[in-house]
Parts: sequence; structure tokens; C-alpha cells
Amino acid sequence: MNSCYGLEWKNELLGPRPIWTADPSLEVIAKFAHLHLNLSPEEIARTTTEFQCQGAFNKLYAVESPRGSFFMRISLPVDPGFKTMSEVATIALLQSHTSVPVPQIIASSPTSDNELKFEWILMKRVPGLPLADIWVTLPWDAKVSCVNDVAGVMAQLFQLRYDSIGNLFNVKDLPTVSDRKNYSDAAEPDLVVLDRIVSMVFFWNTHLKSNVPRGPFASSKDWLNARFQLMEEDCRRVLESQDADEDDIEDMEAAQKLLERLRIQLHSFFPSNSNDREEFALHHHDISQQNLIVDSKGKLQALVDWESVSVMPLWKGCQIPSFIDTCERIERPNPDNYTKDTEGGDGGLYEEHLHEFECTCLRAHFLAEMARLAPLWIVEYENSAPKVDFDLALENCDDLFGTGMVRTWLDRVEAGDKYRRLEDIWPSCV
Repeated sequence: MNSCYGLEWKNELLGPRPIWTADPSLEVIAKFAHLHLNLSPEEIARTTTEFQCQGAFNKLYAVESPRGSFFMRISLPVDPGFKTMSEVATIALLQSHTSVPVPQIIASSPTSDNELKFEWILMKRVPGLPLADIWVTLPWDAKVSCVNDVAGVMAQLFQLRYDSIGNLFNVKDLPTVSDRKNYSDAAEPDLVVLDRIVSMVFFWNTHLKSNVPRGPFASSKDWLNARFQLMEEDCRRVLESQDADEDDIEDMEAAQKLLERLRIQLHSFFPSNSNDREEFALHHHDISQQNLIVDSKGKLQALVDWESVSVMPLWKGCQIPSFIDTCERIERPNPDNYTKDTEGGDGGLYEEHLHEFECTCLRAHFLAEMARLAPLWIVEYENSAPKVDFDLALENCDDLFGTGMVRTWLDRVEAGDKYRRLEDIWPSCV
């Protein structure tokens, strides 16, 4: 079986994106669901399987049966085997070592060597709905309670410490001798261990074929150096291409210069000090309203989407969750101050500003709760700004819209000016 069956990277104006070149068979999906749910012929007759939605790398199918509601998630082979194995192992570890609410996995296949020809995960559907669906209508106390629930989740993730950067795997799943070199054959069959990274930047487009270190990384510096290598390789590939036009060449030359300047600053932002032992913890990078499943009153039922969730440096993980990370707005907006159009609306500007004001208040609640649950998390958060900025600068060195802001930030850093956050140079809120 072709390990990249069904996947093609298509170059578009804003960069490459993955596309499906083959559709999963609904008949085979239903067959697998019936098999792994151990349904009787009578139950199968009362079971439906339907396409639900699609994300960047996955297609989701809803399975409704007499035994309950389930999801079958089919994945493109962007990082064949490893992405599915790591997600399953991460959820298993959370279920056994924490009270973090996560989906229950019924069965999975980390290989496309099956009748479906794709990797898949069958999981129990979490009762509830995405927080995004009811956020606007939730009363204030329910929003505060939800923020506190998320703080409890993040405090538990903060306690899951490791000695390097990478992803979690069940030791029995690691497929090669080299991957298992540190693990005894007598290791517990359900032992979850840290190994190579599964991260979008490491498998995006041609990156999966790049000859760069994939971890585990002993330090932030090692991890960042590998990312530098990937981006420098991207620049060289475009500059050496016969198909590159003048705009592509100009953009990549500008990115290349920014990367060179940023590399020079690496040691200043991440000084090598053998006396300071760096620590790492499990970090969910997308705690968004869409991934927080709640009941009708806003009570957290599960945090979903654990694919490509890695063990990261503490400075990376100790940040505001994305569902309340907005522009700062100190004063509550007055709806009377917004110009109405001919239909009596303001284009949603008041609602947007109200959301920013509420999230500004909720961030204070969140930080107070984190200070209570995990005081050392607050210490990391308060000291993380320069490293977070460096990470963001590296991420945007080749971004069409971000290079100007990275350049301005680097100019200030190189000039020795009073330090200013990169996020403060980003387009300000209105």
C-alpha cells in the first residue's frame, strides 16, 4: 500500500495545502464500525453512518447505533502511522494518569494497510456541543466556571513533566529498532514513552521527507534549530527552482535574510546554561471554543482534538488558552456609541468588542485560578515573553503578512532598544 495514498499537496496563493485525491468508502467505514462495536445483525439494521464534517487532515463520520453515538475519524497520511499512534497513546495516558475529560477511543488503525486504505480512529461521541455554539448566550457565571474548568485541565497538563521535547507513544507501537533503542523488550506493554515529534511544521508539504532531526529534542534550542533547518531548506528550494517567478524569489530572499538575522539572536534568547535544567510538559496547542465540548449550561464535558499534541517547553505551554486570547479591551463597550447602518446593525463590531472586553476580564479570572492551582505555571508565564516572541518570529519569517512585523521587531532587538513585545507590533485592535 502506498503510504501517501489519498494525499496530494497543492500549491496555492497562500502556500501549499493538503487535498484528498481519494474518498474513504462509506460502506467500509460502516463495516469497520459494526465490527468494532460488535453489533448484532438486528443492531446493524438500526445503525446509520453518515459524513459529518471535514478538517485540514481528517474527515469525520457520525455513527448512530442502538449502543450509542460514535465518531469515525479518517485521516490523511500526513505523518503516516506516527500521528495516529501518538494521539491514541496521549489520550490513553490522560485517561490513566489525570482526570482531564477526553474522548473514549473504541478502536483505531495507525496504518493504511487495511480495506479502508486510510488510518482511522473510532471513538465514542462526547455528549454536548462545542462551546462556540452557545458562548454568546451563556451567562457570565457560566463563562467564569468554564474558564476555571479549563484552568484545571491546564494545571494537570503542567504536571505531566518530561525530560525532552517530542510526542507520546505506546512502546509496543514504535515500529523500528532505532525508535525503540532506549526501551527494553521487557517494557510494560501499555507503557507510554516520549519519542520523535509529530508536529505540523515537521510534516507540512515536503517537510516529512526532509533530513532534519525529529527528536526527542533535549532543549528548546535543538527544537528551534530543526525548525530553522526546515525553513532554510524551503527558501533554498524556491530559489533553486526553475519555476519560481520574480515575486517568489523576492519573498524567499527576504525570508532568508530574516532567518539569518534571527539565528544570530538565538543564543541571546536561549542562552546555554548547564546549571539551568530545562523542563517540558504536555501542551494542547488549540484549546479553542470549537475543541471544548460542553453541556447546555457550559459545563466542560471534554477537550478534544489531541492529534499532534506534543510535549513542549514550559514557556511554550504556559500561555493563555486560545478561546479567551483576544485583543485587550479594558472598558465595556456602549452599544449607543456604535454607528448603525440602514438596517439598524453595526456589522457586528459591538459584539466583537464586547467579546474582547469579556475575554479580557476572563483572562484575569484564568490567571487567578492558575495561580491557585499551579503557582509555578504563573512564574513560567510571567517570564516567557521573549521566548514566545522568538518562537512567533521564527514561525512568521516566511509569512507574506508577517515578515514586515518580524523585521520591525528584529530592528529594535538589534538596536538594543527598550524591549517591545512582538505581539504589540502586530496590527492593533480597533
